Amino acid sequence: MNSVVFLLLILPMVGALLAFILGKLNSRLAFWTAEFVSLTLFVLTLKLFVEYTQPLDIAMHWFSLGDFSIPFGIYIDQLSLVMLLIATGLGFLDVHFAHDYMAEDPHQPRYYAKVLFFIGGMILLVSAKDMISLFTGWEFMGVASYLLISFWHEKKDPADAGVSAFLFTRFGDIFLFAAIGILFYLTNTLDLMQLNAMARAGEIDQHKMYLVAVFIFIAAIGKSGQFPLFPWLMRAMEGPTTVSALIHGATMVNSGIYIVARLFDFYVAAEALLVVAAFGAVSAFIGATSALVQHELKKVLAYSTMSHLSLAFIGLGAGSLAAGMTHLVNHAIFKALLFLGAGAVIMMASHVKDMWRFGGYGKKMIFISIAMAFGALSLSGIPPFSGFFSKDAIIATSLANPQTEGLIATLTFIAGVLSAAYISRLWFLTFAGETRDVVLYEKVKAPSFFWITLPLLIMAALTLFMGFFQEDIAQFVSGSPLDEPHIPGLFFGLLSVIALLGLIVYYYYVKRLDITQKIAAQPLMKAIHTLLFNGYFIEFFIHYFVREIVVGSFARAIFWFDINVVDAAVNGTRTLSLKVFKHLQKIHTAYASDNSGAMLYGVVILLLALFIGGLL
Repeated sequence: MNSVVFLLLILPMVGALLAFILGKLNSRLAFWTAEFVSLTLFVLTLKLFVEYTQPLDIAMHWFSLGDFSIPFGIYIDQLSLVMLLIATGLGFLDVHFAHDYMAEDPHQPRYYAKVLFFIGGMILLVSAKDMISLFTGWEFMGVASYLLISFWHEKKDPADAGVSAFLFTRFGDIFLFAAIGILFYLTNTLDLMQLNAMARAGEIDQHKMYLVAVFIFIAAIGKSGQFPLFPWLMRAMEGPTTVSALIHGATMVNSGIYIVARLFDFYVAAEALLVVAAFGAVSAFIGATSALVQHELKKVLAYSTMSHLSLAFIGLGAGSLAAGMTHLVNHAIFKALLFLGAGAVIMMASHVKDMWRFGGYGKKMIFISIAMAFGALSLSGIPPFSGFFSKDAIIATSLANPQTEGLIATLTFIAGVLSAAYISRLWFLTFAGETRDVVLYEKVKAPSFFWITLPLLIMAALTLFMGFFQEDIAQFVSGSPLDEPHIPGLFFGLLSVIALLGLIVYYYYVKRLDITQKIAAQPLMKAIHTLLFNGYFIEFFIHYFVREIVVGSFARAIFWFDINVVDAAVNGTRTLSLKVFKHLQKIHTAYASDNSGAMLYGVVILLLALFIGGLL
């Protein structure tokens, strides 16, 4: 079993190197290497899953210095296995899909090498036994995401998007690094299981645990694109759609939720779950409302990712590990499906992303439209699709918890029902009605079934059939069933509101698009549209704060101090030395009388110094 785990850790890195080297000989060899490696990783994970009986605990050390040592262990339990299945399974389907999507790109060796490195980082992260190995996998993914988002770095927008992702996530990572140091100082251990046990036993000061929990959560909202560190998530759409599916569905954005779930007992003992739920509720509302007005396919899905990951955070924050993690699993499947489906549409539509130029594409992409409909129904929360069960449980849990039943539960409910509105709008504008760009429509061709459609159909089937096994998934991933509090009328109320929103969207975006355009032209609606379209201007305020406060005040003050104090002191040393030299130069002449006089003055000064010293 240990050999399988080590192979899981090493194979992605070796595969990345091979994909790059072999791809230089023949670009298609890069794909086949990535296809083989990603499939092998999924098979190895299935082997671990089938043979799992108890947690696999491998204690190792990075290096030791006397009694001091840095741990670097591996821990595989049920939570890790589920995350591994997501990373390797969706990673394989993503690579398979990229066969056609990236076929014309001249830099395929670099692409597939980065993708395998990215998957390897996620495997290390979810297999970590301690904070050091977790942080290493965390940073591997951060670097890989920067490289993938800015994959087309010769263009300005992708290059800027990569830098934005790097800076926003690095800001959060600073707090994770600080949390590691504080934890080691307080507990003398970085073992994740030991930290949970010590928290349950009350062996750590509660106030200090709260500080550490908040620091870790700041890192989590950076990686998972939550308020206020979400702007990078929207700009990440500049990368290839296959990258978006990996980042927003299978791997990186899930890591923030995973670290909170892994330290769930620590958060409970620290009484920090309310912070998780509060930020999750704000993020869910911002994401859901902003998704309502976006023009680009991928931007809608990006804000949707922000909103639905927030729902998972709310589930954890409301005290239900089962609801939060089950929704994370469901979201990974249907969001990867929707992103790759969007990629198929974009690829077939000459890489146009604007939904207002689509319409009627269901006639040419029947299987794509059906697969994306399955993903949309799951995201909306329609039974028997998987998303319904976990989303319903999160809303019910937030309403039943005394700490979250007020504003947090209200924002959660709104975000939950608005999911149906923005995803219906996306589907209807793309696949229903009449085409709005006839020239573009004529260019659209049906995609390859094996390379493009088949992965989507597999994920569509999963998001349907997983709905019948939600209790089993919840029990496996959290150790507890998906028991939601009974709230009379919630089930029918949710479905009624969702159905009504779907009908409204269908009427205004398919039947009477002219009325929609007239309403949107009204001054008030234009103002609301601008606010939502720009994500409540959060990115603008962040940039303003950094530019005017950080750079304009602190940085300029530091610059002034550097020039007028530090540099002045250094440059003043030169001036002082020259003045001393000029004065001393006068006593060094070619005359013996001058030299003798200088020596006499020196002796007198020395004697005076000795005399004064003796008196003191």
